[in-house]
Amino acid sequence: MRKALQEKMRRVEELGKLLNEYRNVGVFYLEGVPANQIQVIRKELRGEAVIKVEKQAVIERAIENHRKELEKLLPFMEGKPVGIILTNLDPFKLYGKIRKIKTKAPAKPGMVAPNDILVPAGETELPAGPALSELKAAGLPVKIDKGKIVVEKDTVIAKKGDVITPEIASALAKLDIKPIELTLKIAAIYEDGIVYTPEVLEIDEEQVFNDFVTCARHAFNLSVEIAYPVKENIEALIAKAHRDAYALSLETWYPTKDNIEELLQKAERIALSLK
Repeated sequence: MRKALQEKMRRVEELGKLLNEYRNVGVFYLEGVPANQIQVIRKELRGEAVIKVEKQAVIERAIENHRKELEKLLPFMEGKPVGIILTNLDPFKLYGKIRKIKTKAPAKPGMVAPNDILVPAGETELPAGPALSELKAAGLPVKIDKGKIVVEKDTVIAKKGDVITPEIASALAKLDIKPIELTLKIAAIYEDGIVYTPEVLEIDEEQVFNDFVTCARHAFNLSVEIAYPVKENIEALIAKAHRDAYALSLETWYPTKDNIEELLQKAERIALSLK
């Protein structure tokens, strides 16, 4: 008993040290996340973030003993197994990186197909035998050719939103098709007293960039229109001023070396029209 308590306190102190070492702390859910995916994410984020999987009691005690402001994350841990991400990355950047790290997983009975699941036509590695009947039971058009099972045509075995049946799950496993994309489900990320949830963190970077470009273009056009000089628009303002001055000189018949030729041509056209 004493040894178990000492081990728990050791883990609390170890996690507490990490909580103070990194500026930002995130919480993610462990439910449905295979161990190999966590290993993949650890590898991808090496040098940028540390991932710790601990019992909730250890996490709560480490927060209480070492960094109480992180108590704002506790509501996101209630009743669910969670892991901790420690990082100095901006929360939005961290969330974007994690969302891009995906691993393939086999379909299981009862799952909902996230997209149409296609089984391509062609020869499989399966020999003639009981597997033929199992693939047919899943709705696949199959036959035997040269001792191997062949899928006769591209077949959508399950449409997006369909519940995956045991027959379909078994067929996909036999064909080594892993249609499920897994990514870490972030519950929240803490930074400087603020807790960011996925609803805030889930942004379309390309759309945001395009919005900035559009706003910058509108601001530039407005600054030129109202003649508000800044270093970004000064060339455009000078060019506009030159065009306006030139047009005014023609309108008022004010001769300069730049417009004299056009004024003479204008006068000639008027004279010819009068003639």
